[in-house]
Amino acid sequence: MPLLRLLPTALLLLSVLPSTAQQHLRPGDRVEGSLTPSSKDVYTFDAREDFYLYGYVDQVTVDVVVHVFDPAGKQIGEFDSPARGPEPFQFSPESTGRYRVEVTSFEGAEGAYEMVLVAAEPKATNPRKLVDQMMMPFSGNDVPGAAISILLDGKVEFARGYGMANLAYDIPMTDETGMSIASVSKQFTAMAVMLMVNEGKMDLDADIRTYLPDLEGPEGTITPRQMLNHTTGLREILNFLPMAGKTFADAMRTTEPQEVFNRQRLLQNEPGSEYNYNNTTFMLLARAVENVSGQDWKTYMEERIFKPLGMGNTTVKTEVGQVIPGASQGYAMSEHGGYRAVIDFAEAYGASSVNTTARDITKWMLNYRDMTVGGPAAIEAMTTRAILTSGDTTGYGLGLGVTEWRGQRLWTHTGGETAHRTWFGYFPDIEAGMFISSANPAYSNGMWTDIAEAWFGEYLEPAEEDSPVTAAPDTDTTTPTPEQLEAIAGLYQFIGAPLQIAYSVEDGTLFAQATGQPKFEVQPSSDSTFVFVGVPGASVTFHYAADGSVHRGTHHQGVDSPMEKIDVPEEGPDLTAFQGRYWSAELETLYTLVVQDEGLQARHRWIDPFPVVHVTGDQFSGGQWFIGQIEFMRAPDGTVAGFTAGNGRTRGVWFEKVTW
Repeated sequence: MPLLRLLPTALLLLSVLPSTAQQHLRPGDRVEGSLTPSSKDVYTFDAREDFYLYGYVDQVTVDVVVHVFDPAGKQIGEFDSPARGPEPFQFSPESTGRYRVEVTSFEGAEGAYEMVLVAAEPKATNPRKLVDQMMMPFSGNDVPGAAISILLDGKVEFARGYGMANLAYDIPMTDETGMSIASVSKQFTAMAVMLMVNEGKMDLDADIRTYLPDLEGPEGTITPRQMLNHTTGLREILNFLPMAGKTFADAMRTTEPQEVFNRQRLLQNEPGSEYNYNNTTFMLLARAVENVSGQDWKTYMEERIFKPLGMGNTTVKTEVGQVIPGASQGYAMSEHGGYRAVIDFAEAYGASSVNTTARDITKWMLNYRDMTVGGPAAIEAMTTRAILTSGDTTGYGLGLGVTEWRGQRLWTHTGGETAHRTWFGYFPDIEAGMFISSANPAYSNGMWTDIAEAWFGEYLEPAEEDSPVTAAPDTDTTTPTPEQLEAIAGLYQFIGAPLQIAYSVEDGTLFAQATGQPKFEVQPSSDSTFVFVGVPGASVTFHYAADGSVHRGTHHQGVDSPMEKIDVPEEGPDLTAFQGRYWSAELETLYTLVVQDEGLQARHRWIDPFPVVHVTGDQFSGGQWFIGQIEFMRAPDGTVAGFTAGNGRTRGVWFEKVTW
């Protein structure tokens, strides 16, 4: 098939490879397609390095995954967010040549889709026009919108809304529209606590029970400082409650954070020893401030923080259905096409709940400079990285991420609820900041880097080129042989963590798949080191034995995590031994496990049945994010006594086998 050339009109053409009918796609046209569990539709296009590309796959009746590859065959993007509606992909090519887009179904589904190329045009060089370009997915009178503001040298340089704040009533999004900013709220909760500390009414290192005397829970001291920097060892409520069938659409009672605390008997880690992101603690801190101050959360936040900073369009949401004038409606994709209105978290105040505008949030950014609210001591405490009991530091202060980017200090946080998605960042040394918030579930926080570079580029160090992982000392820099890839292949267990990754070889390429997660390609940087494609900062090193076999590996992603290869028996265990009813007193919920169609199936009153898949020994995978890892425990006589379950932020929840 002849190469397609870029037209003088700067339209980007796609050609469908022989796996589908050959067609060309111009911006605005649609290509209908369908997928089977094993099919893959491949599109190619020619692009220049100075282009901006935006398109989407309309998931008519099938959930798709979109992969984009550069001319060298390197994956430069994976797009997999909503299960229905548009699956957007946008990027700026880094080289001129032929690019490839692959469309596959998620987890073997089948159905119809439509491929749409919306824009293929020269990338804007003017910062304002670049923002307009990148906000295309959230523009139009039929799309849930977004709002953005840019602060530079202490001045608001840009603030604008895109798309719609309310689709039912045709209300456009503006820079004065209220946005539910989810976990970006945590820094406000930290400031609320610091105001109490400033007045001598709270102590960051006292036991939280001092301010919430009705708390019981596990033994030992848990402090507000540990609660603010995510090192308590407490259960993460938004991972914990779904194990009992409670969904994000269900209203959370204001007493539930305390109930979760009180029912927990053992901590997941010693306080201060491990960072593990946690919403429970921030909800409890809001109740503690209410208790100490004598004011409800909404009144306290408005009088002590928002009004002193002139944030007149900012408040907090503390109950379902609370009316906030001028606020945006959040949306999710509908299974039947289009969007449906959804309710964001309400009773999660403290961990979430702040509703603000793109204009108002810049006043909060400047408080990090002016210190009008809280003063120097509060700001210093919030922006200082936590120190673990091991002496290591985390990338988090009090309610705020503390990091560096391109040579600049950056104080940042992201937020995501049922619908709204938010990115917040402040660069203190150049008095610059950015806020992007969307009521559209398709929004991705990844776009902030291009926008920040356009606006703050003169203050940033040059971007480092992606560099390969340093090879292990006992290896050379050659690529792995087919025999080495086969030696690597297998199932690896993380040492000290309930996570496994299966490595497999397909057509000479190594792939990795963690339990309950999608499969990723891993590209070699030497014969023993590999980089995960599409997962920034993730890589792995395999350690060869003298005979060339591989039994150990090290996963690199922020920290180095050792792994060991485990044997997978050809025949699985007798599944009937695991049948029965399992009760968690901590969750007050019951699961029934039965053998169904030669596999083990979990059943619950409020959850659709799902498979429980054997991994190794007495370890199983729950197959669902809310109950991903399961390990059965046996009594002295060898019979199954129960199992522990976890899902990342929450782990080790005990389910006892019962006979009633």
